[in-house]
Amino acid sequence: MKKLFVDNGLLLTDMELTFRGEQLILQRVLVDTGSGSTIISTDLAEKIGIIAEENDIIYRISGVGGSEFVFSKTVNSIKIGNMEVQSFTLEVGAMNYDFNLDGIIGLDLLQEIKAIINIDMLTLDINK
Repeated sequence: MKKLFVDNGLLLTDMELTFRGEQLILQRVLVDTGSGSTIISTDLAEKIGIIAEENDIIYRISGVGGSEFVFSKTVNSIKIGNMEVQSFTLEVGAMNYDFNLDGIIGLDLLQEIKAIINIDMLTLDINK
């Protein structure tokens, strides 16, 4: 089970990802059932070597907040509390929004971990 917190009306948590042996802890990650995909900040991703490479395709995604260019990268693992997924493909983008976020946990990752979000208790758990 992972504790969630609310800041300025946003449901947030932290998560850890591993890429080619390097670990990155993201402190302010939005839990967003309305986002189809999971995305992390380009600035933070670069710290562990996640960069756009020659064969990566850069494409535009759109949402309620506007649109931006991203690229996809498969990370070795993502951990949220005691929940972990291996070999997960996420998007990397500038994330220039009007609020401070390190990433967004989208529906793709929530489905992969079979997440149960308890708004009353502010927890994220897995369906066992």
